[in-house]
Amino acid sequence: LRKAKFSMYWKGCDGMFDEEEIPTKTYRILHGRILGHIEGLEAMRQAVEKVLSTPRFQHEIYSESYGHDLEDLVGEEMALAEMEVERLISEALLVDDRILSIENFNITPGVDRSSLQVSFTVSTLFGNIAEGMEVEL
Repeated sequence: LRKAKFSMYWKGCDGMFDEEEIPTKTYRILHGRILGHIEGLEAMRQAVEKVLSTPRFQHEIYSESYGHDLEDLVGEEMALAEMEVERLISEALLVDDRILSIENFNITPGVDRSSLQVSFTVSTLFGNIAEGMEVEL
């Protein structure tokens, strides 16, 4: 298993963003509780889920490059949303240099056509992650 480090940006007390290289090992969070440590592919799965559940610019603790812009699709027509959702997800995840690519997108309208069902594969330094989510429009 390959060990890797990645860069993370955080906002310091002076309001400036600093870059810090940190290891892949992290806390395992399940149902809002810390349950030990994880690393490798399991840590990447958690990192992907966390990015995709964090809207960009909503929390001051994160840099401007952390999180997603999927709220930009709210109120958009289905055709435009289908074209943009792949780009928005890819941009959010590719900030992490442990992620190599996002592939195999499958995008379908939700049952009531007010959402999109999106599935894709995240290729990381540690292996592939099958991911899926619903994006509200």
